[in-house]
Amino acid sequence: MLKLLSRFLTGAVFIFSGFVKAVDPKGGAIKISEYLEVLGIHNSDSIGLFLAIALSTVEFILGYHLILGLKIKRVALPSLLFMGAFTVITLLIAVFDPVSDCGCFGDAIKLSNWETFFKNTIILPFSIYVYYKRNEYQSTLSSLRQHLITTLGILTIVGISIYCIIYLPVIDFRAYKIGTNIPESMAIPEGADEGEYETTFILEKDGVKKEFTVNNYPYEDSTWVFVDSKTKVIREGYQPPIATLSFVSTENEDISNKIIDNEDIVFLMVAPKLNKANTEHIKDFIAIKEMTYKNDFNFYVATASLGEDCFLFDLKHTAGFEYALCDETTLKTIVRGNPGLVIIKKGTIIAKYNHSNLPSANALKNPLSHSIQALKQSNEKSGLWLYISVMIGMLVIIYKFK
Repeated sequence: MLKLLSRFLTGAVFIFSGFVKAVDPKGGAIKISEYLEVLGIHNSDSIGLFLAIALSTVEFILGYHLILGLKIKRVALPSLLFMGAFTVITLLIAVFDPVSDCGCFGDAIKLSNWETFFKNTIILPFSIYVYYKRNEYQSTLSSLRQHLITTLGILTIVGISIYCIIYLPVIDFRAYKIGTNIPESMAIPEGADEGEYETTFILEKDGVKKEFTVNNYPYEDSTWVFVDSKTKVIREGYQPPIATLSFVSTENEDISNKIIDNEDIVFLMVAPKLNKANTEHIKDFIAIKEMTYKNDFNFYVATASLGEDCFLFDLKHTAGFEYALCDETTLKTIVRGNPGLVIIKKGTIIAKYNHSNLPSANALKNPLSHSIQALKQSNEKSGLWLYISVMIGMLVIIYKFK
């Protein structure tokens, strides 16, 4: 019983971790780039994407073999090494806190750094047990069948990653998924837990620094000079799904309400950095912009680039865009495409597209109707789900039938 439990529990963690990374490889690349930045490696987008796909594939395949009970002798050691290495790494991350979220489960499940470490310490003993008992796990399938099943697994998970790069994540775990009402997601419910925090003030007097709290702060002694303050979280309060979202024009005017609280339809071409944006389909974006003007819609290019970069980009492509400046990380969270297209109606996200699968400007004259139809077709006829279904069917045939 313990052998089966250890294999399934370890395998389930690996297969889930690999899958949620595979459906959002660009998100994984962003997280890996954060780690590389800590190590002093900059401009690592391409490396990050390659590593994200490699990591999700290895994790999924290890879990895939453990769940199916195949090649346990071969996968037991790398599974143990993975768990051991990640346990040490997550301990270091928890202690030194270089990033706020390790990203081990992508955006599907958010764990604090300490929670991630404790999760790994729970799974590690089971992976040790699998390795210790590796010779006792036996499969009745021939070597050829096992190789075919391995190949199917690799093709499946890599295929998912490639699909989600070309298009968008097939499962969106982020706060900006289709159907999200942005103002509601930013609101704090009445009576919500405000949390508990302790603020410490560092003051200096006669060259001596001393810490004070609100209870012993020397309010009446003006000879103390404020130096710094620190806030410690005692109990985390309610955090809305979207903490903040703001846009300003290139003239530094706050235009947030024109985008996220507008009664009319708003089209957002999201390009976190214009100098890194794929401009292969820029004419399609210009056509969509011109359509929106003719139909009294709104069109903005949401970017984190500087105003001068916006001017040069517009001049180069003769685009005539109106720009909305926003935080780069936020834009990368809203849509994984660079550029991508987001359509908002009365604060609700009704559609998202990558630059590689933009609808025609004519199709978007009625954006709500088009987005509903596109979503229906996606759910019923998605090529990815057909691909996965074929792979599962082949797996069943190879695994069950002689």
